[in-house]
Amino acid sequence: MIIKGRRRAITLIFTVTLIAAIALILNNNFAESSTTGEPEIIAVTNHADYAISGDLSGLVGFADYIVTGHYEEFIENWDMGEKYISDVYKFVIDKVNYGDVSGEIEVAIPHYQQLSTIVEGQQYEAEIDLPNYTQPEKGQKYILFLKKVEPKNIFTPASVPFQIEIDQTNKGKLKFNNNKNAEKEVLTKSKKEKIVFSIESDSDNIEALDTITGKTLEDLESQITKGVSLKNNKN
Repeated sequence: MIIKGRRRAITLIFTVTLIAAIALILNNNFAESSTTGEPEIIAVTNHADYAISGDLSGLVGFADYIVTGHYEEFIENWDMGEKYISDVYKFVIDKVNYGDVSGEIEVAIPHYQQLSTIVEGQQYEAEIDLPNYTQPEKGQKYILFLKKVEPKNIFTPASVPFQIEIDQTNKGKLKFNNNKNAEKEVLTKSKKEKIVFSIESDSDNIEALDTITGKTLEDLESQITKGVSLKNNKN
């Protein structure tokens, strides 16, 4: 009887020890997973509403000025408001297709928007490139579709896109930012959260809308002239 009692005691001690060990392992695994798991995603998204067109009738319709010429030099960065930053260039006009303008003008190419948010008292920021951002080639011929900002006297895009680049063979190419997934990820200091900054718009479809790229300069100017004539008749 004494032996049986000892066996029961040993079995009970073993069982309790095993349960405690299992609980300790599970607790350690839980703690480890809570510290090394995937960070929480925080989305910071700006919903942009652009005037978008991939054909000449649309670009002409949006524009108050249409000019042909070339970029000469970079002037400055300009905060257009709401953290929209543009690169301002001097543009030399060789031909006026539409609007009362001549000589040299300043053209602002929207570059990026600065987005920000605060997490646990800490501010985080990211610069997201905009769909109209491309760095112009100096001396290259361009057709621009513009509006004017007063009183700063700077010309800005009338639409997305707003530039047609003319190559050495006199063929056009619609210029726009090809980065379809314009977003940036920032990990917080605690590494518990990952902030995803992005801009949502319909500009992802520009490539599919493009009916301009590949057309000759002569064809482009002919279509612009027709579009301007129709626009004037409506006005």
